[in-house]
Amino acid sequence: MATTLLDFSKPRVLRSEAEYDAAITEIERLLDEDVERGTEGYDRLEFLSVLVEHFEDEHYPMEAVRPQDAVLFMLEQKGLDRSDLDDLMGGKSRVSEFFSGKRALSKSQVEALYHEFGIPAGVLLGLTGR
Repeated sequence: MATTLLDFSKPRVLRSEAEYDAAITEIERLLDEDVERGTEGYDRLEFLSVLVEHFEDEHYPMEAVRPQDAVLFMLEQKGLDRSDLDDLMGGKSRVSEFFSGKRALSKSQVEALYHEFGIPAGVLLGLTGR
């Protein structure tokens, strides 16, 4: 399969899946070549990366992750259940209030969940995907 390089003599955003796919292919090629900072290849890699990110933001927007879903996911990954959070979050009622959406996490709960499960504070505070 022949690789088609995109022509950026007149820079513009990616407008189709075909252009997106070509940009991804070229990014992969440049990464495989291990282009060095300050070279034309590196500049092209950065430029293509910005175009791809823009295309993905426009065509494949990420949905916000609810803090409750992130915690449930990590519990599942570790083979734990909600009751395993009682001591970490200050009791069974605090865990229940969090999962029902009646109470946001406190700073100490965010820190505890971050240290225990590695969930970023932004996710736990509901700041992602906005």
